[in-house]
Amino acid sequence: MVQRPVGVLEPLPLTIVRPGKVAALQGAPGTGVSVVEAGFLWASVVATDGRRLVLDVLGPGDAVGMPEGEEAPCEIRAASPVRLRGVRGHDAEAALAARHRRDVLLALELARTSAAERVERRLLDLAARVGRPAPGGARIPLLITQDDLAGLAATSRETANRAVRRLLRDGRLEMERRGRYVVRQQLRLVED
Repeated sequence: MVQRPVGVLEPLPLTIVRPGKVAALQGAPGTGVSVVEAGFLWASVVATDGRRLVLDVLGPGDAVGMPEGEEAPCEIRAASPVRLRGVRGHDAEAALAARHRRDVLLALELARTSAAERVERRLLDLAARVGRPAPGGARIPLLITQDDLAGLAATSRETANRAVRRLLRDGRLEMERRGRYVVRQQLRLVED
């Protein structure tokens, strides 16, 4: 049996989550905090009528889960194959604090910007955080439905579609195929 020095914690396990599987269930008690090592997850709230509102996309470095016993505020579902590494102590606190700061900034954006601007900012954010290099911009490596984009921008599907059509028409966004976007480097804020 290998002896560990006093005060050295066992490494926390690695968890693999397949696409479509839930990593955290809204309202369920937390079982610990993990950090995304690879892959992407949708953070969403499920309303009592069953509608799902997408709040954010979580990717490498983002916190998933809640400390033991604390209620999960939203559902976290894998959008791609995901590797999660458990963290605790200061690492868990720091990851949750970063997640909280991002949530606050996203909430402030809702109050300060037009719907079209929010659509554009969320696409810019995704391109910057999870995008892959593409000619003239960044490819978002996720399938984003019209409902997902509307949820991310806290607007109606129709308003999100109008904003996307304008960005496409102006050459600031490209749709490679349905739900797959390339954000152009010259993307600028649109006026409603």
